[in-house]
Amino acid sequence: MVNFKKIAICLCVVGLTSFSSIAVFASEEKVQVVSSKTVDELESSTIYEDAPTTSGLIRVEKVVDLEGVDKSTGKIIDKETFRNSLLKFYNTDKVKYSENIKNINSTIDKIMSSDTQSRATTQDITPFYADGQVVGRGWSKEPKLTSSENRVTFNRDWVTEDNYRSAVAITVSYTKTLKISRDIGFEGAVEIKNKFGFSASASVEQTSTISQGANVPAWTAWGYRPYIKYKLDQYSGEYYLMIYAGGAINTYYYTKTGSNYSLITKSNEYWSRINTSQSLTATTPTPPTGAPNV
Repeated sequence: MVNFKKIAICLCVVGLTSFSSIAVFASEEKVQVVSSKTVDELESSTIYEDAPTTSGLIRVEKVVDLEGVDKSTGKIIDKETFRNSLLKFYNTDKVKYSENIKNINSTIDKIMSSDTQSRATTQDITPFYADGQVVGRGWSKEPKLTSSENRVTFNRDWVTEDNYRSAVAITVSYTKTLKISRDIGFEGAVEIKNKFGFSASASVEQTSTISQGANVPAWTAWGYRPYIKYKLDQYSGEYYLMIYAGGAINTYYYTKTGSNYSLITKSNEYWSRINTSQSLTATTPTPPTGAPNV
């Protein structure tokens, strides 16, 4: 006898399985992901001057009141009149202000777009115009060499081997090192650095080493220490910044200084002593702690 109930259940299971497979197939979808290549380009930029600091400030001098300016607000109200007034000032020394004359239009555009347009004019030149616009710069007194020194950096300690009281040579069983460093290059005002083309300061190292396996003769003590010889040149000059603010130009004079460290040589100093009496109770001599004798 055929079991119809069992057949019906099997058909139902088969049907569900087939339907499930169809449903899964229908839900499958092909998706193509395109990798994004982001591009960031500069369209325009504005470079703002750093506000001059009072560090090294010597004096402030009133230069000129410019025309084409609202005296109550300091705002430029007549660009052409202002330009002619500024150009008239620059033409008082065409050599000194040659770059200013060439860039006068861009200078005026910077002034007109700067915060100084909203500042009130100030007749007193004592306050420092931290919000002013730099319209001229240069050396009022050229920087010059003020001093020159030969110097040496060294270590008072030594790496040593002591075989001073032994009649038998020995072999060093481990490595000893002693290192020193010194900054070489320019430190100080960037104006002096640019004037002479000095390099930025960078560290220089020297290492003394007694390596494993080195031979130390009988009745001998010896050692090494590192040293760095260099030249130190000091420079000083007077630099000016012309600042526009509130319809007037004022000149600020600064003392600019700098130090240039130039390498002469770097090496190791050697020291040794021999126990000529070959005394077993002799005291090992002490290496010198003063400047290297080189």
